[in-house]
Amino acid sequence: MENQISKSSAEENELEESSVTMLDVLEEEKELEEEYAAVLGGSDEKCCTYSEGAIKRQALYSCLTCCPESRNDLNKCAGVCLACSYQCHENHELIELYTKRNFRCDCPTERMAGNRCRLNANLKQPIALNENNIYNQNFQGLYCNCHRPYPDPETTVEEFMLQCVICEDWFHSHHLNASSNVTIKLMEACSEMICGPCMDKHAFLQDYTGLSLSLMEQSLENSEINGSICDDVRAGKDNDYDKLRNDLDKSISDILNIGEAASSQTNTDEPKLKRQKLEETTEEQSTSKTQTGICRRPTLKSNYESGPTFWAADWRLNLCRCMNCMDMYKSDKVEFFLDNDDTAKSYEERGMRRAASESSAYEQGIQALASINRVQQIDAITEYNHMKDRLKEYLHTFVVSKKVVTEEDINRFFNEMRSERNASVGQPYFCR
Repeated sequence: MENQISKSSAEENELEESSVTMLDVLEEEKELEEEYAAVLGGSDEKCCTYSEGAIKRQALYSCLTCCPESRNDLNKCAGVCLACSYQCHENHELIELYTKRNFRCDCPTERMAGNRCRLNANLKQPIALNENNIYNQNFQGLYCNCHRPYPDPETTVEEFMLQCVICEDWFHSHHLNASSNVTIKLMEACSEMICGPCMDKHAFLQDYTGLSLSLMEQSLENSEINGSICDDVRAGKDNDYDKLRNDLDKSISDILNIGEAASSQTNTDEPKLKRQKLEETTEEQSTSKTQTGICRRPTLKSNYESGPTFWAADWRLNLCRCMNCMDMYKSDKVEFFLDNDDTAKSYEERGMRRAASESSAYEQGIQALASINRVQQIDAITEYNHMKDRLKEYLHTFVVSKKVVTEEDINRFFNEMRSERNASVGQPYFCR
């Protein structure tokens, strides 16, 4: 008897652990929506972006169905926007590219000569090529310096990859050839990564590696070892800085007071036009000083070791903006470093903001859940669990047969579910 009770209790506990609540379903849906919004970055899913020109950041896809030659020829690659991936390339072999910088949709162009863009039906197609678009091996479905697909069918372990912010290729963490002091934890913590070849190509970045996470981490470790010495030095520097700032403030105050006194003695009714002209001259001098002033690029070489570098979210703010450095960024074609909207963080935040402005499935579900009683909630979650199990079985047949799931297949599944539900209702039974 005791064994039966114990077995029954174990079965109940197992059932409780395996079951889900409606709130669990809604929470999971909310997490998926947030991840979906971040990856798409607020991209428009209804309108093609071709007419807007090169977009600073947008979700992109490479179509291997329309461009089969691109598998072996990078010059044959093409990228399409989110809306075109839905409307013009449904059921095609698409490669998700996440986002690429300053890219214009190729759907209505000569790169897609065999496919007419449905969202630009009013244009005479195919249109001339987008000459300024840049394509890398990601458009072929290959990544890293190992030139393998992702996910790699020959790999059984979990793959952790990072995207270089300059060449925008993706690299496996174990193929980055990072220095020995760089840990996986540091890689996961970084906001941006620059690969070794790009660090060599843009050598000026080596001057800023003192701001990279790996060297900052070393500095923190050294400061912990010599904490008291560092504190004393830092305190001395702070005192000197405060004294200098106070003296400077006092000097400025004295100058202003003298100027005001002289002004009041000579002419208390100074014309507003003259004062305005003086202010404009001061602003012009200040702007000129900012643009052509002293270069803030570090002159002391940090302990840079050849290879990739890992950076915090705000490292770009420390880049010098003097005229010489601005010309260098332009010649190196890395002016995007000075654009706050260029970062992946900004891209994902834009998508999150757009999602927050719209009513999510989570909010709609919570409202619906609050409007029904306890019995109806149990019935709803029971039906959900039944549908989920049936859907898993249904989709498994496609995995076994290696077939692509189409919209018709999904519609067929739900039509069968409705038919079963209607059949189970049967005829009403009346007791007399």
